[in-house]
Amino acid sequence: MPKDDILPFLPETGLDRPKRVIVCMSGTGSNADNLLEKAANGPLACRIECLFTDAPETSRACELGKKYNVPVEALDIRKFYLERGENDIKLNTPERRRIRDEWTEAVWKILEPYKCDFAVFAGFIPLTNLPEKIPCLNVHPGDLTVEKDGVRIYAGLHCVPVERAILDGKNLRSSVILVQGYSGSGKKDLDGGPVLGISPSVPVEFGGYSLETLAQIKEQRKEPPYRDALRETALRNIESLKKSGDHVVLPQAVEFFAAGRYGKNAAGDCFFKDDSGSWLPIETVEFFPDKAPAPRIKKKNAKRSANKLIRFFKYMYSKMVRDKGTPDYIARGWSLGMFVGCVVPVFCQLIVAIPLSFLFRGSKIGAALGTFITTPPTAVFIYPVQIWVGNKIINGDLTSDSAEKLLKVFNDSNLTFVQKWSAFGDMGTALIAAFFAGGLLWAFIMTPLTYFGVRFLVVRYRSMRSKLFKNKQ
Repeated sequence: MPKDDILPFLPETGLDRPKRVIVCMSGTGSNADNLLEKAANGPLACRIECLFTDAPETSRACELGKKYNVPVEALDIRKFYLERGENDIKLNTPERRRIRDEWTEAVWKILEPYKCDFAVFAGFIPLTNLPEKIPCLNVHPGDLTVEKDGVRIYAGLHCVPVERAILDGKNLRSSVILVQGYSGSGKKDLDGGPVLGISPSVPVEFGGYSLETLAQIKEQRKEPPYRDALRETALRNIESLKKSGDHVVLPQAVEFFAAGRYGKNAAGDCFFKDDSGSWLPIETVEFFPDKAPAPRIKKKNAKRSANKLIRFFKYMYSKMVRDKGTPDYIARGWSLGMFVGCVVPVFCQLIVAIPLSFLFRGSKIGAALGTFITTPPTAVFIYPVQIWVGNKIINGDLTSDSAEKLLKVFNDSNLTFVQKWSAFGDMGTALIAAFFAGGLLWAFIMTPLTYFGVRFLVVRYRSMRSKLFKNKQ
């Protein structure tokens, strides 16, 4: 996908109305209260259609619904589990995970009629795959931009991230993330997803305890639940973090999300649209109570490049195996895209690949994405080798800078489509012949490998899904 081809996380509906929002909560609902107040008084440019709670008997959902005249929906998760013979809602067994999937589907049946554009988890405790149905934002009591070896240090439930930050001697921050689905017990997926915003730094209130004392308490812990000074300190700081962190970052992130100012590219990188309408690659956006938000521009490094590549391949795999049609139909499309990506210049591949997919009855999605073997970033490595091999095939005498000249023309954004073709033709017969000779050899190798590889992956994926469906039945 070209650099400029950024897709908003929340596409425009084409309807002249505010975005509709579901707010999900489990407890006291201070964040929900804050959102509802801002929506009622105007600063929040979206409309909260309903409140949902998994704990109708203990949460403040009904109270807030009456206060702001908003419908309240509920499905008690604990009762749902008890009715199916389970007294614990953890995801530590296959049966409990199956019940969670069943509960999620039941919740969606309740919420779907509201026709909302996205949901906000405001103190919503249960892990759920609702994000597979509708975009979901979640506010978290920790700075999720802080990582070590690719792992978010301040991820975790409730007091865990706050206790870690206290013991690390760090100030506290709240984060708003775009929630991702989970699998298995959910531990690996917990608090994943793009970090849309972080709050200002909030100092820790130690309440008379020293950092050394709290660290010793942590070392002396045995079995939860913990009722010690560290937990007491964490709970007190969570309350102050809500006021100075959650209540700052959540409403602003919700408003920018509703306005379509967050997006992603094919590799899953997060972007933010600034006031001029330009997309910026970001790590996150820092929000403040009394000044304009500050996008934190994403810096490139080797580790992030590797993660970007992994996300790109995951995206391509997902598009491949979830495509509709027979395995042969899907494989034909991808192999056609691969052929075009090898033989046709990078700036005009799609206008060749799509018609061929109709002619040979292959997947249109596969034909388009299959051309991604050569993109402006990958062509830098592929075309020099392609031209060198092609030069050997035609027994030419091209110089080492021939590929550089070719790439300069292909990547020149100031040239029109026709001008690029004209410049390509002016480069001489030898260069053009070497380009196509090397490309045809590359295509001869890669096209059949792509066809059989894609077909194998689609068949295997569908077989696994079929077995999983039978097991659930």
